[in-house]
Amino acid sequence: MIKNYGDLELAYDVIVVGAGPGGSACAKIAAEEGLKVLVLERGRYPGEKNTSGSTIWGNVAREIIPDFPADAPIERVVDGSRMYWVPDPGPDWSEFSGASKDKTYVDPLDVYRNEFDKWWAEQAVQAGAELRNSTKVVNVIRDGTKITGVLTEKGEKIEGQITVGADGVNSIIARMSGLRPKWPATENALCIKYDWVMDEKTITDRWGSGMDDGVLIEVYWGATIGGNAGYFWIFPNRNSVSLGLGSLMSDYIKYGYNTHWYMDNSINHPLVKPKLKGGKLREIHAHAIPLTDPLMGYMNYTYGDGVLIVGDAAGMVCAIDGAGWYGAVKAGKLAAKTSVRAIETGDTSADTLARYQKKWSEGDIGKTLKIGKEMEIWLTHDVGINNLAQMVTASNAHSMEHPLDLSSFISGNVANISKLLSGVRFGRRALMPYLELFGSLLGGK
Repeated sequence: MIKNYGDLELAYDVIVVGAGPGGSACAKIAAEEGLKVLVLERGRYPGEKNTSGSTIWGNVAREIIPDFPADAPIERVVDGSRMYWVPDPGPDWSEFSGASKDKTYVDPLDVYRNEFDKWWAEQAVQAGAELRNSTKVVNVIRDGTKITGVLTEKGEKIEGQITVGADGVNSIIARMSGLRPKWPATENALCIKYDWVMDEKTITDRWGSGMDDGVLIEVYWGATIGGNAGYFWIFPNRNSVSLGLGSLMSDYIKYGYNTHWYMDNSINHPLVKPKLKGGKLREIHAHAIPLTDPLMGYMNYTYGDGVLIVGDAAGMVCAIDGAGWYGAVKAGKLAAKTSVRAIETGDTSADTLARYQKKWSEGDIGKTLKIGKEMEIWLTHDVGINNLAQMVTASNAHSMEHPLDLSSFISGNVANISKLLSGVRFGRRALMPYLELFGSLLGGK
């Protein structure tokens, strides 16, 4: 569906920079709609630079691939979680644990992102998109105020009607198009992940849910284990577990410790060390992610003349748990649909592309980002963690059998929790969208 602008024929309808979850989702949907799509990936293959904890949501994946998981490289089905609140100081801790009994859905799932992202991008290729790996974009091409393509590190100019920036937290497209500056240290987190090899039976014995091949993921909050303003996670795969943590750049600077210090402290914690016995480190990955509400002043627009921004590039990561896959995929789909409509009408101006931001900001993505940012202080600061742990212990919530009971506990204690949030106040209605999201992570429907 190549269009002409005057005497200039543009090589592509849509240029997607970045073959991550959002970029590949956008490329697949756009290609299926008949657009000529090019995906540019700076890594040797999609997923090479990923540090995600490796849990994705099947219901969101099915918005892009209806028969998902089909032949997808799925490692494990996540039936629920164990969540630990570890106060500081002292040896006390509180645990929530539960597994969902209803297995009529496939959500969420553990994957090995280095392999899964290659498969995910291949779905876009099969739909008709062109993928170029090892291609670094260094700037955008302009025609006045309109973005008309990109410039690669090798000097190649590639032109297209719409450029979609899905190129991560340090997005060249977002910055060079003038949509935002670099995220400040107070809105940017650094994550580190250890790929810890273990045999399949040991993983099942230690993290199995007791339901078929399902597992329980583990999340630890508290300065004694996850860092002063972050959390530590264990996500089981087939023959390895993903160990990771993340914290704000500003907190690393404030407390003077690096990511490896926090990781060593976490994997040697008495709650964790016995579970890792018999395994060994295979790979280490580090990556930055935004922990912000992108429309709170740092990035007022995720669109411009001929350009859209999705996923980490647009700050679409929930500040309370660092989850970005959900928002990236949904935004990628919205970007594709918006691009199709704009190209069909022959108008790729900012006025037309503005509907993209309206859709995501007023929908699930925007609600999740807003509430996550407001609740960030609750689970990323010791006072909130310690007080919440006391509330949980007092209510015997640590003995819950079903994971959704945790959300019920939180929503039933809005007034008490609000007192822990340093002046931030919530109503029950404001909390519920995030609690539903939180419940699904715990294994709920």
